[in-house]
Amino acid sequence: MSRPWLLGLPALAAAIAVAARAATASTASVTLLAATAGLAVALVLDRVVAARAERAARRLRERVGAERPPAPSASGWEALEASIDAAAEATRQRVDELAAERAKVLGLLERLTPAILLFDAGGLAYANRSARELFALDDAPARSPMQVLGDPDLADAVARTRRHGGEVGVATTRGDRILEARLSRGAGGDVALVVDDLSETRRLESMRRDFVTNASHELKTPVAGIQALSESLALALRRDPVRAERMVERLEHEAGRLARLVRDLLDLARLEEGGSDRRRTAVDLPEVVRGQADRVATIAEERGVAVRLDLPEAATVPALPEDVRLVVDNLLENAVRYNRPGGRVDVRVRVADDAVELLVADTGIGIPEADRDRIFERFYRIDKGRSRAAGGTGLGLSLVRNAVQRLGGRLTLDSELGQGSTFRVQLPRGDAPSGG
Repeated sequence: MSRPWLLGLPALAAAIAVAARAATASTASVTLLAATAGLAVALVLDRVVAARAERAARRLRERVGAERPPAPSASGWEALEASIDAAAEATRQRVDELAAERAKVLGLLERLTPAILLFDAGGLAYANRSARELFALDDAPARSPMQVLGDPDLADAVARTRRHGGEVGVATTRGDRILEARLSRGAGGDVALVVDDLSETRRLESMRRDFVTNASHELKTPVAGIQALSESLALALRRDPVRAERMVERLEHEAGRLARLVRDLLDLARLEEGGSDRRRTAVDLPEVVRGQADRVATIAEERGVAVRLDLPEAATVPALPEDVRLVVDNLLENAVRYNRPGGRVDVRVRVADDAVELLVADTGIGIPEADRDRIFERFYRIDKGRSRAAGGTGLGLSLVRNAVQRLGGRLTLDSELGQGSTFRVQLPRGDAPSGG
């Protein structure tokens, strides 16, 4: 506990010393007077300093917002001591709060898709995960904007923003990536840089444009054929019944082609929507294969293609039945349609510990190596004339890829030009809920 009277001890000691020296040359009354005066001055000084300490303590509590006031009976020095303790506690809590806020902000920045960088006077001060990946950054010390970004346009934009402030927008490329950057200067002269990678967005926009163009073209061909045939059919029925019968057959062919194209477009839209509200069920893959093999039997017989099945009694996968039928149907029909006369299609199902494998191998024309990476794209055809003559829509393998991806499976292709192709689908065997 503080002792206010202690402040007067030095003055009292001085007074006693003076009295002692004066004892040899002065009377006792002079000595007593000097000591009393020294003690009075010490007491006055103590009160002044204690009052100032109390005021300082009050101001300190107000500034830091301390919630713990000193005891009402505390002296100025005790109040100052309590206020300092409260200020230290309030400061520690604020530092902890700021550290937590900083960690939260950094965590959010790390999860953001755009690349975010901060440059101060010394160089790079911060880069989030996306920025480190985009610009291949390591943990090296702060570097200049040019060293970090490797792009003169972006580095110059950082320098201009630091000099002139405001907000700056820059479009540039990095390899095959299309980048769009936005820059702004902070109050301390630091420059924040936000970079969006637009490559995937532009690619999807291009795919959508191509899809609309290709779909319009594919739809236009059978529609134009149906229109021309229907206009001529009435005249042919009166003048040439034999020719009219051939035209009816062509009408049926074009109508069937149009129906298949519309069906495939609807299936593709359904698959590309992503998830489904329906629950998956246990689908027996061999049973689906047998059903689809019966469906293509007529086409196979017309083309002289033998379809051989090697199937277990049962092998279930958790899936939507229409997705599994879509995969099997398109792989089997393609294997038959693009085979050679007298060819063969082998279909096999095998069960592993964690997957069920479907293998469809044909002895057809095969796929050139240059086309294998694109064969699963929508409307992509190796030989457009032969594909249309075979009755294909150009969407079959794209449907297979999308369906397999939605089922959580894996699709691979082995092919040798002139020898045939083998498509392998692996579907997980995870537990399938009942119901549908």
